[in-house]
Amino acid sequence: MAEGMFSLDGPRPLSTAVKGWTAAVLGGYAAVVVAAYLRADEDMQALPAMALAHAMLASCFSAITALLMVGHARNTGRRGYLLIGGTFAYLAAVLAFLPLYFPGAVFAGRSIWGDLQSATNLYYAWHFAFPIGIAASAILIYVDQRSHRRPGLSGAQQWGGLVVTAVGVVFTLLLATFGSDLLPAVLEPDGSKTPYAMTLDVVLVVLCVATVAVTAFCARNGSLIGMWLTALALLVLGEAIVNLNATERFTVGWYASRFLWLVAVAALLAALVWNLSRIDRANSELAAHDSLTGCESRISLLDTMRREIARSRDLGTEIALLWVDLDGFKGINDQLGHQVGDDVLRQVVERLFGQVRPGDHVGRLGGDEFGVLLCDDVAEGRVDAVADRVLAAIREPIRSADSLLHVTAAVGVARAPTDARTAEDLLLCADLAMYAAKNRGGDRFERFNAVIGTEAVTKARLRHDLASSLRTGDFCLHYQPIYASDGVRMAGVEALARWVRDGKPVSAGEFVPFAEQSGQIIPLGRIVIRTLACEMPTWLVGASADFFVSVNLSVKELADVPLVDELLGGGLSPHLDRLIVEVTESLELQESSEAERNLERLRAEGVRIAIDDFGAGFSNFTRLEHLRPSLIKIDRSLVRRAGSEKEGGVAFLTAATSVAASLKCDVVAEGVETQAEAEVVQLLGIAYVQGFRYGQPGPIEEFRPEVVR
Repeated sequence: MAEGMFSLDGPRPLSTAVKGWTAAVLGGYAAVVVAAYLRADEDMQALPAMALAHAMLASCFSAITALLMVGHARNTGRRGYLLIGGTFAYLAAVLAFLPLYFPGAVFAGRSIWGDLQSATNLYYAWHFAFPIGIAASAILIYVDQRSHRRPGLSGAQQWGGLVVTAVGVVFTLLLATFGSDLLPAVLEPDGSKTPYAMTLDVVLVVLCVATVAVTAFCARNGSLIGMWLTALALLVLGEAIVNLNATERFTVGWYASRFLWLVAVAALLAALVWNLSRIDRANSELAAHDSLTGCESRISLLDTMRREIARSRDLGTEIALLWVDLDGFKGINDQLGHQVGDDVLRQVVERLFGQVRPGDHVGRLGGDEFGVLLCDDVAEGRVDAVADRVLAAIREPIRSADSLLHVTAAVGVARAPTDARTAEDLLLCADLAMYAAKNRGGDRFERFNAVIGTEAVTKARLRHDLASSLRTGDFCLHYQPIYASDGVRMAGVEALARWVRDGKPVSAGEFVPFAEQSGQIIPLGRIVIRTLACEMPTWLVGASADFFVSVNLSVKELADVPLVDELLGGGLSPHLDRLIVEVTESLELQESSEAERNLERLRAEGVRIAIDDFGAGFSNFTRLEHLRPSLIKIDRSLVRRAGSEKEGGVAFLTAATSVAASLKCDVVAEGVETQAEAEVVQLLGIAYVQGFRYGQPGPIEEFRPEVVR
């Protein structure tokens, strides 16, 4: 498996063996440095071509290192790597020009540019610039890590680095070429070092020691790049120490310092290439496989789909994709913890692999979503059989820790090229089919078809239009009157959201369920609350003391603390005693502790609670007692049943009113439309009525005069 290593600045603990080898290599290097230092002033055969060989090899190694570092900088977005790349690019360019200044390196007995003083000045220039660049790079990487800077390199930064490097090279060459008369002499007439040059050697050693200290400090987190820079600084320090005692050209110290520099650059280039290749392999494996389950990643599965679609097109065959989405997986994570959830995902993947052939593919598409790509023999019967086996395998109880879990899934099936011609479209079609299966209750599979595609287009347009309207506020409130049972006095109104789409109001039933499903219900709720805050004072002017305004809040809205804060602390705050919040008793409400806490907050501030659609679905007397409603709104289905004289209709309505009486709350009969329904409601003594018989929803202007009367 991949080791989660994305760049050189990631921590990399060293094994005991690696530490031992590192200590041995550094010890050997130190011994070589000491030996070379002690014999540094011994003369050797003069080989001017050595300067050419040294410069060309070091320039080549440095150029390769610069390219690798700049490439890594672009991949990771780290500024420090860009500075390292610039430092090595500067070094490569200066070394490439060095033989032109060194007498005998290219042409026997003479140089092309400048003289031996120029060559020595050039030598000192890059020897001082290099450790400074290394130390600055280490500091920059360290600062970025400590400040948690978001990785990223702009085009301006990259071009700026190139320009600075080029300017540095040109300035150095100009100074070496024309500045010999301006700078103190570094060589005596006999070719030995001047006291000024010896002073530079001492300063260079001090600078290298400081660079070792800086890089070692910045490498405390064990990062690969930190250790690499520290090793580089140590090797450069060794070369500087040897050069300290090399007072003339063509001595043991002169040759040794150049040899040590080549060894340092070559060895560290090899280490850099090796580590970068390991990182690339790790990144490739991470990209290709899901680290939790071991199956293919989404990126890898998409690549496989592209290859298989191209192959099927050439062979005239088909492939099929099963999108598998676990039902209710969030509840497992929330209730049992992510460790159990992760274990469930691993076991699900094992079961998926058990239902496919070796030539098929299993990949993880998202948190609890998986793709099964069938590549051979995708006749409709076989695909359906695989989908059934997948569902059956997932249904089998899953044991994790001390829990025995029952999990189901919704599966969407799509084929290429029948349903889609690209991998992305195939993924989309399978996803839409999966949602169709989930909307039908889950624990089943659905094949993609034209109807599903049309519904998806319609929903996509609805989502887009709704989002646009939420930004522009294209919503208003209509109100439906609630009368006393005599049908004469208006006791209150219910605020209903209307979406003004294409200039016409759209009823809440056509877009509110979709807004809940798409996550757009919260911004919609805020618009409703703000609009009601503006219009509620108009309702209350001249109205009776017991007049009320009710508004519906979904469980998701009730669970949103900022939304409830706005309701309690915004423009509605002076009228909370006249406000009724309608909620639908449901299993979702029972499972939302945040929603229940916010209901308690509303009640404590004087807001009354109404149970909406009572008798239509989930109802539990104990839960009703816990909610302590002030009002129960009986669902229209019970009212319609009682008014039509169906068997048991009146009994059901009577039972509902009895529940309300035991809870000591008032009752509203919803959906009263006929004379018979009105008579039954009045006969049973229900306090309030609401329905088309008494008034349809409309803007505030339609009802305001009646309230005043």
